[in-house]
Amino acid sequence: MSVQSANAERHSRAALMDIYKAERSWDGWNSDGLAIANDLINLVLQAHNSQEPSVWHPSLLPQFPDLAEKYLDATLVEVKKKVEQLEHKISMMNRQIERMQSAGESLLKLLPPMGSLALDTFQQPLAMGSLQWYADLTFRVCNVYREAVDMRTEHVEEIKDSVTMLELGSQLGRRLDSDEQMVKLSCWLHSPGLKNALLLDSNSSLMLSDYDDLLKTELGIEEI
Repeated sequence: MSVQSANAERHSRAALMDIYKAERSWDGWNSDGLAIANDLINLVLQAHNSQEPSVWHPSLLPQFPDLAEKYLDATLVEVKKKVEQLEHKISMMNRQIERMQSAGESLLKLLPPMGSLALDTFQQPLAMGSLQWYADLTFRVCNVYREAVDMRTEHVEEIKDSVTMLELGSQLGRRLDSDEQMVKLSCWLHSPGLKNALLLDSNSSLMLSDYDDLLKTELGIEEI
């Protein structure tokens, strides 16, 4: 193996390893986000319920007429902290996507310039596919993860809108529905459609889970 081929193999494997680690990190940040989102939803639902007179014991409100208001103020402080934490987790998930994108671009940089003679004799350093093929797949993988993050970002914005309504003391707008929020939390947990997202055209059955298996095969990673 020539020095050039050895370098291409080393750098291409390093790029695949970075993608693999970024995917694992994305899963970790998502799990952290799920726990925070669950706490946040519970807090917002409690804040909404606290404004209903029927929630409080009849003997409390005459003695403490501002009890519901003070409870709401204290709860909203915690809510805002949770929102900031959740937005940080989402930003870290986006950072992992940027990592994957950068690794895909680094694969393309290993290819000789288009039209050069070296392109005809270039030996592909990876076993399961060409550098171009892996780079194209990686960019599609990034798009799949972006769609998953978009769903989570929209969910956070929905929660923030509900919080704003509480701060304004407004009865306008839609309150969070507990059953609907359980479904959305389930989406955080299971990410439906993520691992079985098709990466090529409709005539191909290659999914994100297959891409993960390709990475592990190329890198010689065995997971128990």
